[in-house]
Amino acid sequence: MTTTDRTTQGSETATSKLDTTVPDGIGFFGSSYSPADAMKTPGQIGVTVGDSMSDVISGIKGVGFYIDQIGFGAPSTRLTQGMPLKPLGVNYFIQTGSVCSNGAEMWHYMKGITEGDALGENMKIAMEEMGLPPLKGLAPGMIEDAENALNPMPLISSLFGSGYPQCRQVTLPVGDAYGRISDPRTNETWISHPETAELTSNGYVQTQWVQDLDDSGNPLYLSRDQYVAAEKTHNKDGTEIEGFINITNPSTIIVIGVLCLLAFGIIKH
Repeated sequence: MTTTDRTTQGSETATSKLDTTVPDGIGFFGSSYSPADAMKTPGQIGVTVGDSMSDVISGIKGVGFYIDQIGFGAPSTRLTQGMPLKPLGVNYFIQTGSVCSNGAEMWHYMKGITEGDALGENMKIAMEEMGLPPLKGLAPGMIEDAENALNPMPLISSLFGSGYPQCRQVTLPVGDAYGRISDPRTNETWISHPETAELTSNGYVQTQWVQDLDDSGNPLYLSRDQYVAAEKTHNKDGTEIEGFINITNPSTIIVIGVLCLLAFGIIKH
C-alpha cells in the first residue's frame, strides 16, 4: 500500500510518497520478535526433574531466575548469579517511507530492550543504593511500552512529516541483549536487512540514516527548494554514490588546492 501526501508551495505542487510496503517483511507493526518465545525454558537454565538435592536446588534457582526475569532482567541475588539472565526485547530500525535530502532512505530506530527508567530517575537511583540492578524485566518493560504507545509522536513525525526531512547517519545496536538478530529455533530474522548488520564485541550494530533533530529534540525539515537543491550524495539504500566527490569536505578541499597548485606550477614552467 502506498499513501500520497501532497503539499502546495507557491504555484507548484510537491508530492511525497510514503511506501508502506516493506520488502523484507518488517513493516509498521514492527519486528516479529516475541518475548514469550525468547524466554528461556527451565531446561535451558539447568532445571532438572527428580527427588535429589541437586534437583531441588536447580528448581529453586529456576524460580529465582523467572522472578528476576520479570522484575530485573538481570541477576539480583547470589541465587541467580552466573545464570544466562538478560533483559528481553529487541532493538531494530524500521522504514519510514521517506527519503532524506541526500537521496538515502530514512529509517526510525525502535528501542525494544527495556532501558530501566520506567519508574523514574529516583527509583533508578534507589535501586543502585540498595545494590540492585536496574528494573529491566518484563514488568517494567510493559510500563515503558505503554509510555511509548501513549507518546507515538517520534514515529508519527518520521512517517508523516513535511516530506522533506533533514537526516543524519547513526550506528546503533540491533538485535536482542544476547547478541542475536534472528530466532535461534526458526532462523526468522528480527531486523531489516540483516546482511548489513555488523558483529562487534558488544553484539550487532547497523548504520542507517534517521531524522535529524535540533538541540531541543525536535525533527528538522527543509523547504521544498532546499530539499531539491541538496546534493544527492547517496543511493536509496544508504550507500554513497560511486564517484561522487564532496567538495565541502575539508580534506577534499585541501587535495583540490594542492592539485591546483601543482597544475599552476606545471603551466608556469
